[in-house]
Amino acid sequence: MSIKLRFMLSYIAVIILTGIFLISAFFLGVYTLTGASPGELYKAATLQRPLSTDEENAFLELKMLAKSTPDQLLEYQNFKSLEKSDVQIVVRKNDTIVYSSADLSKKSLLVHQPNYEMNNLNMRGTIDNQGNLFRYIKFDYLYSDGSEGSFMVLQSENSYTEILQKWGALIIGAVLLFGVLVIGLLSYFVARSVIRPIVHLKEGAEKIEAGNLDFEMEEPKGKNEISTLITTFEQMRIRLKKSLEVQEQYENNRKELLSNISHDLKTPITSIVGYIEGIKDGVANTPEKQAKYLEIAHAKAKDMDALIDELFLFSKLDLHKEPFYFRDVDLNALLSQVAEESEWSFEQANFEVIVPAEKLVVEADRDKLKRVLENLIQNSIKYMDKEQANIEIQLEKREMDAIITIHDNGMGISDAGQKAIFDRFYREEVSRNSATGGSGLGLSIAKQIVEEHGGEIWAVSELGVGTSVSIKLRCNRKVVDE
Repeated sequence: MSIKLRFMLSYIAVIILTGIFLISAFFLGVYTLTGASPGELYKAATLQRPLSTDEENAFLELKMLAKSTPDQLLEYQNFKSLEKSDVQIVVRKNDTIVYSSADLSKKSLLVHQPNYEMNNLNMRGTIDNQGNLFRYIKFDYLYSDGSEGSFMVLQSENSYTEILQKWGALIIGAVLLFGVLVIGLLSYFVARSVIRPIVHLKEGAEKIEAGNLDFEMEEPKGKNEISTLITTFEQMRIRLKKSLEVQEQYENNRKELLSNISHDLKTPITSIVGYIEGIKDGVANTPEKQAKYLEIAHAKAKDMDALIDELFLFSKLDLHKEPFYFRDVDLNALLSQVAEESEWSFEQANFEVIVPAEKLVVEADRDKLKRVLENLIQNSIKYMDKEQANIEIQLEKREMDAIITIHDNGMGISDAGQKAIFDRFYREEVSRNSATGGSGLGLSIAKQIVEEHGGEIWAVSELGVGTSVSIKLRCNRKVVDE
């Protein structure tokens, strides 16, 4: 049985048993005071009592005045003569009590007064006045100025205040005692399956609050809401622990990022400042030297601008704030274009493009995918140690995937490097002042772009032989089917 059902049944039992006890106590008290049986009480409550003579006389006299001269009720002098046999009279205008018998409280009348009803369909009812119960018959009318008016003829009933004063302490005490016994027994049985697991959860929460995540919750017994809660709590602890580990890794990456940015920006800035000071101090004393210095400073500034662009793109990709515009891209045509443009940029390299006869189409952001390919080609040229650079760009289809592979005959990458080249700021060379330069973000950016396409990227390399970097993308099924 589920915990929810147990609690629900226990509460229902308490309500039913307490209700039965209260009803029994009420009828017993009323029977003791009035001598009426429950059947007689039911008949008296359901059948409308007739008005007493005094009530009827007072009602008819006031009704006649209300119909003929209602304003006279505002200053009527004969109210006292109508107040016989505990008959009470109330006259009101709008929300103001104009007249009320001496034994009535105007404040209580204002709180419990019935609503106006000019059709006078519901003329009878009961009203509470400071704990005393009265039955009334009322008549609603309009004064000459259009204000709503009403009078009520009241007759006191058996006051439940008197009943409570006489039997209240005994009834309340009995109800409380009975309720405590019932709730105590039910709570004992429910606590065995609820309180203990909750205490266990509390202990786990206190450990987490203290910063201790290296513990395990006991495996819950049975299948109910509490056991599900414990399982969920344990999963939350595991995810929180992993989240903290990732956060710590992010913090380390942030520190590394700041360190690398500082270094990579400092180097070109220092060079630019040096060459400009050389011009300013007269070191470049000929037009040729000045032009050379300016050319170098300009090149360094462009390198720094490219570095800042890479850092900005990397940051936006890392935060998933870089927009992607996906559409159908013909990979055959894209690779041919990239190879053609690369031949113009790198005249010292030979490029070969191998594409299948069939057209392979993927859904991709063409500009970003082109950037990835250009970055891989630039890396191949940058780390080339041969006199003749040979770059092979190959496209092939494997089942529903398109595989793009860029081969080169460069220096190759070590086994450790093959696992780390897609990490941010990784460089295969030991020195950061290498002639190759670069931010170390290119391949990391390439990986993020490929993964945003739902693809994969990996590298296979052999030192002294060359490197192959492959990209796997899902083909457009509609185009393939056609």
